[in-house]
Amino acid sequence: MNKSQNTDNLEELFLIPREIPKYLLKQILELVYDIEVTGLDFIPKTGGAVIISNHTDYLDVPVQGVYTERKIVYLGKYELFHPQTDILEYIENPKSPFSMPPLNLTKPLIKTLLNKMGDSFGKNLIHWGGMPIIRNAHGSNMDKKQAMDYYAKLEDYMVDILKSGEILSIYPEGTRTESGVMGPFKAMAAKIAIRAGVPIIPSGISGAHNMSKAESFLSGAAFKAKIRYNIGQPIPPTDFPTTPEKKAAKELTEELERRVYFLKDHPERRGKPRKFITKL
Repeated sequence: MNKSQNTDNLEELFLIPREIPKYLLKQILELVYDIEVTGLDFIPKTGGAVIISNHTDYLDVPVQGVYTERKIVYLGKYELFHPQTDILEYIENPKSPFSMPPLNLTKPLIKTLLNKMGDSFGKNLIHWGGMPIIRNAHGSNMDKKQAMDYYAKLEDYMVDILKSGEILSIYPEGTRTESGVMGPFKAMAAKIAIRAGVPIIPSGISGAHNMSKAESFLSGAAFKAKIRYNIGQPIPPTDFPTTPEKKAAKELTEELERRVYFLKDHPERRGKPRKFITKL
């Protein structure tokens, strides 16, 4: 066994089984909020799928992930997987107390510990279903061509994840709503589902907007706030539009936006399987 294998085996000892944080998080959520989840039977037992939802609050991800039996893969900004970065930048700042005696003597040890803890946390996030991405690549150190190449590879990676049999969660609005009103959907979810040949599961959440903010806890609004998460009838690849890919993704996205709009408030509009395109 080589050194690399020894390191991998050692790192596996620090991976926490997904069931543990899932159980603990569920207890915390139900202690604070009144959560109702419907349509769990629509989640396929096996095989790849894209699950989509409107995005109202930080709570959307844990509610979806905790109450769904299967592991869901999430896209997350790179910084979430490297929580030590900001602290390390502070320590390295010449104006930081760690740049002066006697704290400067502890800097190497602290940096080592922070990197070990941060790396362990990041590996656990990946183990639980997280997938780090670089958000806003156009605004990073990449030039336009590099950013386009990055997003093309990211899209290919997501398609590979789906083809391997995983469920991938995407919020087609691209970001959380500030006003509580659902924003227009981007076509990426539809595009990768078409490419991978997997079903899309629409879902909608309501009641979570702003409920993770400190103000909601201080005012008492968060406690026992009613949060509803409704999962709808999947759209199988056989019901996807048969037009060219770009047009098909646009048409499918419009349909998904309609379904999610009703699911977030009206689970009774979930409907039976029907051919594309549904007129809600």
